[in-house]
Formats: sequence, structure tokens, C-alpha cells
Amino acid sequence: MANSLKLKAQDKDDLTIISAYLQDAITIVADFNFNPNTRIFATMLNRYLWEEHKSTIHKDGKRSCHRIRTGFHFENIIRVSSYNFNHQDKKRVLELLVIDTKTLANGYIAIDFIFAGDEVIRLEAELIEASMQDIGKPYPAACHPKHQVLDNLTE
Repeated sequence: MANSLKLKAQDKDDLTIISAYLQDAITIVADFNFNPNTRIFATMLNRYLWEEHKSTIHKDGKRSCHRIRTGFHFENIIRVSSYNFNHQDKKRVLELLVIDTKTLANGYIAIDFIFAGDEVIRLEAELIEASMQDIGKPYPAACHPKHQVLDNLTE
């Protein structure tokens, strides 16, 4: 098993690395929290351990698949919005595809959490200040996330 990750992001390149580690993380709507008074946006995710994916092949050819609980938060968030996002069903499962960033016309940075099903949560900030940390121990996952391109390359 890999060591727990603890990463910080202070620019777009840092956030791209964190996005790669969080690809295919799953979470539920209830695990998102934004406090406008402290300007902190926080979430918990179940991160797939892609860094172990190739190294955990058993003698029978099957892979061990693991996830780990991961906390992720941003400081100095000015605004949170969403697109095509249902906030009502707090237990609904979401699969994170990527975290994308771009500079807006007003100079703020848009940080987009893009989920399967074309759902997006957007954070707006003057600068990137984020931290990600694994919490607890990895646990077995039913299977690895399925991607047509990845599956074609590994078979």
C-alpha cells in the first residue's frame, strides 16, 4: 500500500497534479461545505489509488483495487456556483473527472470540479490555496474505474 498523500496547491500546475490524484474519486453531495464567513470550501472524497494500480497485480492476473478517504479544502474562496447540479439529493454519488482552472475576465481564478454527467461546481478565488490529505487507511474497492481508452491500453 502507498503512503498517505498530503499535497498543497498554490498555482494551476500544482492543482493539475492534485486533479490527477483525484481523478475518479467518488463523493456524495452532502460531503461539500462552503462557509462564506471563513471563505473555506471543503469536501471529503473517496480517492481511487491510481498510483498502486499497476503494482497490485496478483498471480491470477487480477488487480487489487483500493480507495482512501481524502480531505480537500480551498481557502479564500469568494464565490461558489454550480452548473447542471442537483443539490437536493444529499446522498447522491458523484464521480470526479477533473479539476480545471481558468482565469476569468474579472481577474479571479475559476476552479471547476467537473463530474460525470456534466455536473460542475465552480469556485472563484483571487489565488489558489488548496490542501489535500489522505485520512485513514486504504480500503478495498469493488473494481477500478472504467475508461474506454485506459481499458483498451491495458488489455
